[in-house]
Amino acid sequence: MILQHINDIATICAGHGIKTAIISPGSRSAALTLAFVRHPDIETKVISDERSAAFIALGIAQQQKLPVALICTSGSAAYNYAPAIAEAFYQEIPLIILTADRPAEWTNQYDGQTIQQSGIYGKHVLANFDLPADASHKDVKWHCNRVINEAIIIAKNKQGPVHVNVPIREPFYPERNEIISFPEVRIIQQKFAVKNLDRKDWIKLGYQWQQHSKKAIVLGQLDFDKGLQNALYRFAEKAGIPVIADIISNLQELPGVITNQDSFLNPQLNPVHQDLAPTLLITVGKSLISKNLKLFLRNNPPTEHWHISPSDRINDTLQHLTQTFDIHPETFFTEFIKFIGGKGDFNFINQWQNANLRVEKQKEQFVKSRKFSELQAFQVSLGAVPNKSILHFANSMSVRYANILGLPQGKNLTVFANRGTSGIDGSNSTAVGAALSQKNQVVLFTGDMAFFYDRNAFWHNYNLKNLRVIVFNNNGGGIFKMIDGPKRQAELEEYFVTKQVLSAENTAKDFGFEYQTCANLKDLKGHLESFYLTSKTAKILEIKTNADKNTESFNEYKKLVIESFSQ
Repeated sequence: MILQHINDIATICAGHGIKTAIISPGSRSAALTLAFVRHPDIETKVISDERSAAFIALGIAQQQKLPVALICTSGSAAYNYAPAIAEAFYQEIPLIILTADRPAEWTNQYDGQTIQQSGIYGKHVLANFDLPADASHKDVKWHCNRVINEAIIIAKNKQGPVHVNVPIREPFYPERNEIISFPEVRIIQQKFAVKNLDRKDWIKLGYQWQQHSKKAIVLGQLDFDKGLQNALYRFAEKAGIPVIADIISNLQELPGVITNQDSFLNPQLNPVHQDLAPTLLITVGKSLISKNLKLFLRNNPPTEHWHISPSDRINDTLQHLTQTFDIHPETFFTEFIKFIGGKGDFNFINQWQNANLRVEKQKEQFVKSRKFSELQAFQVSLGAVPNKSILHFANSMSVRYANILGLPQGKNLTVFANRGTSGIDGSNSTAVGAALSQKNQVVLFTGDMAFFYDRNAFWHNYNLKNLRVIVFNNNGGGIFKMIDGPKRQAELEEYFVTKQVLSAENTAKDFGFEYQTCANLKDLKGHLESFYLTSKTAKILEIKTNADKNTESFNEYKKLVIESFSQ
């Protein structure tokens, strides 16, 4: 079989534990497609739109904690993977991208579906590889085997996307009744040791720790990790320091955690909160949603800033990084607790907790007493989410509302959001990937722009009965009415808000989903009584609001918080 090296790709992937491949139809990729479809240990799904396919693969990889293979044909099909690949790169999610290609001699010869695919994703992949077009010589077969093993090891070890470009000559379809075989192949394994520090290093850090009375921990985007949660709880309790958590940290269930920082660290309140600035800051995780928190820490720099991450990337988003630790956070807090001594400044943690509690009271009072708006609708919808749900928040206002409101406690919810690049593309698709990969209910909170931008997420033949989509439709990009820059411009409505008149009802009809809509609190509560119940297909709940009233309500909330600290 002249294309046995292609069949071996599927066998190597399976040997490394890869369970799923997402395939977009095409001719040049036929050999890749058939190899994965016919391999007994790999589940394959067909998604026609490559942009959606890549985000769906990302959503599956998030849930499985394993690389997912992506397969497409040559030409512009490969370019459509780019947004999801960039997202995976910054979220550190492993993907194996297999792009079929014409042989190199046909590049730039105006041959159909032929573009410059080698290195097409630039610096947004951990590595690029090109397989040879001909693999008849035994040394070339050895080379192909080594490349695929290396690509998977890099994706798993460094956590991110890796691209393998696969030129394939004709003929690339097997003969009728030809059997595709999967003989045993070499699987190169790489073992990883758990990283730790020497005792003398821990002692030195303990001494540095003791030099500071104002210490704090800030948590950015993280996968839920029970071990880290337990270690962090024990550490924070012994140390007596504030732990500040974004909603995407998946650690808002920690007792005493600070969750309202986005509200009380409003720049207008900076003079009031100068004493909240830590001199020693420990950060864990990737991106932070809260711009107010980032600005506060940038403008009030700590003397020392330690970042804990099992990665060789330097995350200096707060601009004052002094030390990084290439170590798992659970290991760091489990070991370091032995060297920190007694509790920190009681007054310091008390200030953080009092500010957090003051906002919590104002928030509850505000949402209950004001007229119907997105903020109120969001809180009610979020509060009704069933236990153990998987939550996905689309970008723009959805994830910001979630971060301001916080999670309902005691429900064991897991949170995901595409905060690697923070784009609206792929929000639906990532949630679909989650729904396709496990049985728990997946709930997507999204605005109308993100929802309509990614409707092809539903364009396939797979049942999504565990998916619930809540669309907040204010007929445009309402976030731009809340940002000072664009809202002052005469072109606001046409060029920033981007007015649209679409309804999610048509999308629901197209894909056979159940659909409900409401425009007031009473109807919303009524729909939520049945919305989360089991069904034979996905459900969409469209909440219609007025963008101007949403802006007015949000500004009233911010004003109320500011006034509560000015009294």
